[in-house]
Amino acid sequence: MILLAALPHLGCRREKVSVRVEKLDGESTILPRIARSPGGSTRTTPRSIDVAGTKRGYLLVEPIELDAAKSHPLVLVFHGDGGDAHGFHRAWPFERATGHHAVLAYLDGILARWDLETTKDNRDVAFVEAVVDAIAKERPIDRARVFATGYSSGGFLANVVACQRPGLLRAIASNAGGAPYNQREKWPNGSPKCPGQEPVATLALHGERDFTVTLDSGRYTAEYWAYVNGCRTDEMETTGYPECRLYRGCPTGKAVGFCSVPPLGHWVWDEAAEASWTFFERQ
Repeated sequence: MILLAALPHLGCRREKVSVRVEKLDGESTILPRIARSPGGSTRTTPRSIDVAGTKRGYLLVEPIELDAAKSHPLVLVFHGDGGDAHGFHRAWPFERATGHHAVLAYLDGILARWDLETTKDNRDVAFVEAVVDAIAKERPIDRARVFATGYSSGGFLANVVACQRPGLLRAIASNAGGAPYNQREKWPNGSPKCPGQEPVATLALHGERDFTVTLDSGRYTAEYWAYVNGCRTDEMETTGYPECRLYRGCPTGKAVGFCSVPPLGHWVWDEAAEASWTFFERQ
């Protein structure tokens, strides 16, 4: 986590755009507030996979009663710098939101870190792809409903994977993270662009008292994907969470939202899993 403080400014310190917020009369259809219950037991299994000659580890978290006749969403979860899959799973058990409705995979970074810099043949992007392929071969996974979420550097990684691997992820949720940076191409507005990059639904969640990866980074993440996705970047609307806003005019299935959470510091909001899963389900 401390290591992220040494990263460059990542292009997130931009002039703030004036955004009009429309208060909805009824419930948000994209991010309503839904109370979640555990909804079934899960089992956690350590797994490993060879990726280009390197043994990589991850935790598979799945419902004990997995209906093989149905296809299930897959949620990839990335820890922050200095963490690991086991520790982050204990601290943030995402299955409390998904219950028996999804399979989860908590991935381990090499030396507790993620490669956010390599723009071609990135080892961690390849790792993510390999995990998705491996699980899909053994479990009834819906390849059209693969999601990713992460914390701190793991939030950055979710953004990098969404940028560098078009079509792999349906949606991402970034906690205390940031948008892709230093990529190989640029969008017309000067923002980093990956070859063949496509819109990806994105929810950026960030603490207002985060002084490690500042709030501007989370705000820019939402602004970045709103532009990429073709949303109206000057209009937002309220949601079921007072902390969260959604950009208006996004294409169907490519929603973009930003949650500014007081008085949260550099950590994951206690409602992040619930809000993220609701957002994922509606994409």
